[in-house]
Amino acid sequence: MRSLLEAYSDRKRETEAIGWFADRKIADDPLELTSRVNTSQVIGNDTPESDFYACNRPLTELLPTLKERIDSPRETLCERIVLVHRLREVVAQVGFTRFEPSYADIDGELNLNVQSAALAAEPRWFPAIENKGEGVFISFNPAAIDIWKETEAVIQRGKELLNGHQTWLARTGRKDEDFPFPGSPYVMLHSLSHLLITTVSLECGYSASAIKERVYASDKYGYGILLYTGSSGSEGTLGGLVQVGKRIESILANALEFGRLCSNDPVCAQHKPAEANEERFLHGAACHGCLLIAETSCEKGNEFLVGEASPWRIEH
Repeated sequence: MRSLLEAYSDRKRETEAIGWFADRKIADDPLELTSRVNTSQVIGNDTPESDFYACNRPLTELLPTLKERIDSPRETLCERIVLVHRLREVVAQVGFTRFEPSYADIDGELNLNVQSAALAAEPRWFPAIENKGEGVFISFNPAAIDIWKETEAVIQRGKELLNGHQTWLARTGRKDEDFPFPGSPYVMLHSLSHLLITTVSLECGYSASAIKERVYASDKYGYGILLYTGSSGSEGTLGGLVQVGKRIESILANALEFGRLCSNDPVCAQHKPAEANEERFLHGAACHGCLLIAETSCEKGNEFLVGEASPWRIEH
């Protein structure tokens, strides 16, 4: 058990930070997946004992669905699609909190500023489980993201989200350097990830609560979404997400169509992040009718979401 936890830093151990966090084989460095898929068409070995196996899907195979249903050429939207046939996830509990959870930041590091209780006075080991799973990784063209960021509607919505974040900091007595705003690109990709999880669950054998996400949003390293699942047995590698990845363009177009409206509009659409009465400062128009999913699937606990962040709704 101890050997599985060697990747955890001393800093994380000493602070006894909250929760369940993943020492994924593909993401000891939060951006390792992105760098590895850049260098090879096939990564790892396709054998039963292998911990990781993935292959790039040629963009030339993409159907014209994206171009027909999204006002952007498919070649300029998706930079890379990776079918992850096998992956390993090691999850360890290193502490707990009573009222407030702790989530990973935009780089995948566990937030250590939340006061937590240790599992023992002098912990020498932590309970952990190993999951086997599969997934699909979508890398988006940074140039397309940069163009999107410069539109007036996106800039205005980003200011509203930032104001809500500042209000949350003031209400909770936190500091911006400890809990920084992740930025509009992250909020957009995070919202899109939730739409994809909901849509994918209708297309494959996994429920929405069984699919997890990892959002990559960095000006330096790029932008992407990893959807994956895992279980302690072999059920996590049955191939459902890989098959979805083989026609991800249709799934993506359906997800964006699903995100155009919410069944709770106009109530949902009227929410403003900085509204003091509602105290939902960390997201815009988002509810269980459109973007909220099981918190076990979301890396941010259903925060930093906005329904208007899709390429269609951002202008409305």
